[in-house]
Amino acid sequence: MLAAPSPFPYAVTVVYLGVGLLARTVLKTRPSAARAVTRASGAMMIVIGGFLLVERLVG
Repeated sequence: MLAAPSPFPYAVTVVYLGVGLLARTVLKTRPSAARAVTRASGAMMIVIGGFLLVERLVG
């Protein structure tokens, strides 16, 4: 018997679409904030990548 599809992916899609549209609207009017967000997200990606690399090498 097949299970009914979960509504979770649809809810996540709607939320992320809304967040993305709102962020684009806000950051378009504030270039300095857009640069700060870009730098912060880049730094977080490097930290997460480093963590995953260390975890893989150790584990």
